[in-house]
Amino acid sequence: MCNFSAGLMVGTIMGASIILAVHPMNKRSMRKAYHRAGRMMNKMSDTLRDWT
Repeated sequence: MCNFSAGLMVGTIMGASIILAVHPMNKRSMRKAYHRAGRMMNKMSDTLRDWT
């Protein structure tokens, strides 16, 4: 399970970096994406905690 969560996080980070390289963001959309990513990480953390 640990390998799955690590792979999911690495894939998410790599995908986001590729998207940012192709299509850069302005400050407003960067702030929204930052908060959205924080919420997603909190949900993933809660889900992994429930599984263990």
